[in-house]
Amino acid sequence: MKKYDVVIAGGGAVGAACAYFLSRDTDLKIALIDLKKLGNASRASAGGLWAIGESVGLGCGVIFFKTLSKLHSEAQGKEVPVMRPHQLPDCFFEFALTSNNMYPALHQEMLEKHGVDFKFERTGLKFIMYNEEDRLYAEQITQGIPHLADQVRWLDAEQLKKEEPYVTDDAIGAIDFICDHQVNPYRLVDAYVEGARQNGVSLYLNTEVTSVIRNGNVVEGVKTSDEVFFCDTLINASGAWANELYQQATGRTMPVYPVKGQIVLSERMPKIMNGCISTSDCYIAQKDNGEILIGSSTEEKGFDTTNSLDKIQELSQGAMKCLPILKESSIKRCWAGLRPGTPDELPILGPVEGVEGYLNACGHFRTGILTSAITGQLMTELIMGKTPSLDLTPFSVERFEEAEQKAG
Repeated sequence: MKKYDVVIAGGGAVGAACAYFLSRDTDLKIALIDLKKLGNASRASAGGLWAIGESVGLGCGVIFFKTLSKLHSEAQGKEVPVMRPHQLPDCFFEFALTSNNMYPALHQEMLEKHGVDFKFERTGLKFIMYNEEDRLYAEQITQGIPHLADQVRWLDAEQLKKEEPYVTDDAIGAIDFICDHQVNPYRLVDAYVEGARQNGVSLYLNTEVTSVIRNGNVVEGVKTSDEVFFCDTLINASGAWANELYQQATGRTMPVYPVKGQIVLSERMPKIMNGCISTSDCYIAQKDNGEILIGSSTEEKGFDTTNSLDKIQELSQGAMKCLPILKESSIKRCWAGLRPGTPDELPILGPVEGVEGYLNACGHFRTGILTSAITGQLMTELIMGKTPSLDLTPFSVERFEEAEQKAG
């Protein structure tokens, strides 16, 4: 039997961030328990810090919305409509932008204090326009974020070609979100974990939480196959599997479910991209080692993590359409990750009414890497008894219960 102030269940980007920020800012005794399950979302991420891009529906978002539009149209027996921007609410903009702004200092902190480098790169994110429909889509995006006008650049075909010489000649221009950058997602998770270890966090890796210990409405700890961990606070950062832990902790259910995303990775290439790219077909990012990462499908197929030829072809064709030079490269590998989706695409954060000793830090869907930093900070503030620096009301699990009551 072990006793900790805080036990964190889940060691992906979000759980590891919670461990790091808690260990940096408090003297609490902390344990991080994690089993790397097949389909772990952090390992399938592009590492995009696309705070504006994802908030307005680019990156994974444009592909997600395109998929939803197609499914809806097929169900209605109609043609697929012209895409309209799928913008997330203002509360998410603030959440994402606040987290994004933390990364430059966090990068320096990790380098100087812990000797780890998660490869923060200032790249920007360009949405490539091929035709007037794309231009209309881009105009609608920018009209929806007038307060962020200073973070958006419009590039005509000539300017785009100068900045991204390998982009197809068919492109008519782009919009560039100049504050949207990237990290190496593998290295970011490893940096959080190593920083937490150096700060004194007990790591139980390759270990699975099998059950939650409850005493009435109080969560008192967890069990694994080998040990019992008592704690004052349990943080649920279990990704796509978070509902299983939530059910055990509360006796209720919450709508966190796996959303499959398939990824294509090229062999190493010389530098052919100066920034990250989003199109209506895929997103593309060249990583620090020269590999080109192409993503990502959006599929609700349970916990299936297999690759399918049709999705790999769609992503590859979309990437070659944008960057014809990719026709000269080979695919190094493909894989699939399971994002922790929610019905409104917003994370689920904070305490649960009627339950003590438990916090949610889950449901980050496609932005876990981006928003891990602010999530770690917010969980630390809650555990220290401080008022959170951002309003967590829009992210509470109770919003789903309230929606059901209104619908009923």
